[in-house]
Amino acid sequence: MPGSHRSSTARSTCTIIPIHVAQVEDTTGHRPTQLVGDAQRLQPLVDTVAAEVLAHLPGMGPPARWLRELRLADGEAYAFIAPDLGHDGLEAAEIAFETLRRLLPDTDIYISAAPG
Repeated sequence: MPGSHRSSTARSTCTIIPIHVAQVEDTTGHRPTQLVGDAQRLQPLVDTVAAEVLAHLPGMGPPARWLRELRLADGEAYAFIAPDLGHDGLEAAEIAFETLRRLLPDTDIYISAAPG
């Protein structure tokens, strides 16, 4: 047997089995948050909203898990939250709304569940 050897103290045969680390696929299905509008303006908003959500809901994970889309256009901001998060999704939506309202005072803010 390859890798077999006798133990000098117990006089029993043991087998060494090589273990290889397999590549693990990301099966979470999380895609990056879709940003629609000026990316230089949107990314800091996503970062701030994510930091606020994680400060209050540490188990939410990265924004790709719960924030599907953030869109800025013509004095309006739209945030679409993953619909399958239960109570945490509702809290994340509330925190996102309050954060965006503070950061974009002259903008109408709309928060809703992401389609599908």
